[in-house]
Amino acid sequence: MMKRIVVLTAVSIVLGGLVGGAATGEARSHRKRPPDLDSYAQKYPYASQRQLRNARAYDRREYFEQDSNAHPVGSRGWWELKERENGDRFRF
Repeated sequence: MMKRIVVLTAVSIVLGGLVGGAATGEARSHRKRPPDLDSYAQKYPYASQRQLRNARAYDRREYFEQDSNAHPVGSRGWWELKERENGDRFRF
């Protein structure tokens, strides 16, 4: 009776290790995909999340911050706000 318990315990440990190891190995074999970049992130790779959010909002005619620093440099919203801040001439 004692031998039977020892044998069953050993078999369950071996089978559990095989099944658990296969599941772990299978999970590790999948590569993680890089996050999808939208057109704004590709167009302005140096921009912060805040600047990208404001550029999207400006193009959608939604609420956006009225500060040129809150927009990616060179975007349409940035140019418009720079024009407002500096008047007719651009001073950088």
